[in-house]
Formats: sequence, C-alpha cells, structure tokens
Amino acid sequence: MPIHTVLGPIDPAELGPTSMHEHLLSDLRLWSRPSAEQPPPGVPIGPELLGYLRWNALSIPENLVLHDPDVAARELADARAAGASAVVELTLEGMGRRLAELPEISRRSGVHICVGGGFYVEQTHPGRVRAADVDGVTELLLDELRHGIGGTGIRPALLGEIGTSWPVTDGEWKVLRAAGRAGAETGATVYVHLSFRGKPAIPVLAALLEEGMDPSRVIIGHLDEYFDPGYHREVAQAGAMLAYDTFGSDFLYGDPAQRNPTDAERFEMVAWLLSEGFADRLVIGADVWAQANLKHNGGFGYDHLFRRIAPGITRLAGGDTKVVEQILIENPRRLLNRP
Repeated sequence: MPIHTVLGPIDPAELGPTSMHEHLLSDLRLWSRPSAEQPPPGVPIGPELLGYLRWNALSIPENLVLHDPDVAARELADARAAGASAVVELTLEGMGRRLAELPEISRRSGVHICVGGGFYVEQTHPGRVRAADVDGVTELLLDELRHGIGGTGIRPALLGEIGTSWPVTDGEWKVLRAAGRAGAETGATVYVHLSFRGKPAIPVLAALLEEGMDPSRVIIGHLDEYFDPGYHREVAQAGAMLAYDTFGSDFLYGDPAQRNPTDAERFEMVAWLLSEGFADRLVIGADVWAQANLKHNGGFGYDHLFRRIAPGITRLAGGDTKVVEQILIENPRRLLNRP
C-alpha cells in the first residue's frame, strides 16, 4: 500500500526520518489570548521579541499565523539538510489550511509532505459538520480519504489532528466517532489532538475502539504536555501510539502553571518510555505552530527534531541507532501506509 503525499503516492520504502506533527502554513488565532504583560511597543516579531513570546505565546495574534510559503520552504530545506525525509502537516479546515501551496513547498525543500484529513476542535467545525450526525461526518471523512480534500486531489495520509478540548465537547465526540468509523473502514490512522488541561486519552481511545479502530493505528497527540508515567503506561498498554510531538516549544501561556515542558523534560519522558520497552509505541514531532518557533525569528525550526533530538534519543539508547530508526522511520512508515 502507498503513502499519500502532496505530490502523489510513494512507496513506503521511500519514507525516511519523519516528523509526525508539523504546521507549514496555518492560522491559529483562535487561541489568541490577552496577557497581563504588554508587548514592548514597536518591536516586530523576531529574535528581539522572542523572550516576551516565550512567556506570552498567545498574546500577539500575528505570532499565531504561519503565512509565508517561502519561509516554509527555506526552513523545511534546513530540515532536509539535517536528515529529514518527510513531515506530516496536520493543519485542517478552520486552521488556515492552504493545501494548494504545499506541493511547491515540497518540491523546493526536497521533503515529502503528508497531510491529515478531518476536523479540529469544535469552534473550528464548519456548518456542514455541525449539522451532520456521526454517519454524515463519516461520509465526509471517507470522501476526503478516497478522493482528496476540497477538490485539490490531495489525499490525506491519515486523519488528524482530530481536535478535542477539555472537557471534550459533544461535537468533538461526534467527529471522533466518525473518525473511528472512517479509520476502521479504510485502514487510515487517526491522530488525536489533546488539550494539556486534562487527561482524556483513555476515554478518547475507548470511543475510537468502540467504532472499530485498531488501537495500534491511533496516535494520542501532545502526551509530552502532560507527563504522568501511569497515564502514559496505560495508553501504551492499551495498544495506542504515544506522540511526544512538541519538541522545541518551551512556551508559557500567561500563567506559570500553563506551560510546555522543556526539551530536557521531554528527554526524561523518552528515557522512561524506552526503559518500559515502548519504542514501538512512540512517534515524535516539533509541532511548529507559531512565528516564535521559526528559525529566522530565533526559534528552533523544523530541523531541530533531526539535528538535535534524534541524536539525543540515540544517546539515551546507549548509542543504539535502531531505536531512533524505530521511532522516526519504522513507526511512521507503518502508520502512514494505507490503501
């Protein structure tokens, strides 16, 4: 079975090191929030503003928009130079998706781009999703998987990031169940976005399994934002995939209690997961989603995962390169390979 990219299907053997969660062109101003600390006047987004943005990531709406395909191609080419073969672009409808521009970014960067299908958190759901029942949403997802998204002919490699809030809303449960049905029928993987404010992974997984999903084709996203070994062990033992997918983000969200982990903390999570024997249950990504993530603004960029995190995981594994190959190559090949 092939892996679908924005330039057409490829043989799974062509897929090398892969980030399973990125955004190249997106608009996430829905998350914009005011901050008690005001930004310094007259300072544009860039390295000089990075300290402010790391502590107030949501306070400047412009920070939440990735709008420049030239920047995306250039910074993705840096990832290629660091060893990247592919990225999975999980920007969905309602998140500023610009599918038609992704093929050229792929050509210019030399990086395979796979995309997700489906719908994000409820506040982004279009009217046709709000008006439909589970069966109706299932048909929408099946159409994307089989025929392509929005008339572009670009077929998603998986469904996701299927959005959930905390608590999960009725509309989100509906889309989750539809994704489970569509995934079960087609063999497509389902990648779920979780809020860091709660721990809904087990009921989310249960809903997908009730609709017929194979747990080994369910990816529970953003688990590195809420590290609880017992919680993560329960997800892995249930057969699902864990995504530690925010490497390089170390933002605060206006409150010290609401923050990303550091990469040092993420490495501790990976070390624990490897000690538990769950390398076959892990995928990783950087989830570049803001201007402050981009290299030209002082962030770590798309290459960070391949230039620094992958070698770091090899060191954690005592120099065993097979471990990082499992995480970056073998697991993505299996998960993205679908009819």
